[in-house]
Amino acid sequence: MGYKPVPTKKFIKWLKKRGLIFKRSKGSHAIWDYPDDSLLRPVIFRPAEKEIPSYHIHTNLETMGVDYKTFEKEINDL
Repeated sequence: MGYKPVPTKKFIKWLKKRGLIFKRSKGSHAIWDYPDDSLLRPVIFRPAEKEIPSYHIHTNLETMGVDYKTFEKEINDL
């Protein structure tokens, strides 16, 4: 797949930079969306984990409509 795990704190910082906000939690998962709830499905991940696994990055990027090259550049610039 080519996706590398990303530290959770860095992923959260990237989501905020993109304009997403924390909406709620359900069990061990954090649920993020744009303030106007415009995503078809929210970005979901486990904030207690040290890193966001590659498969979660993949699915969340698809949800947001962001390609991996863009994500990689933006996350490395943080």
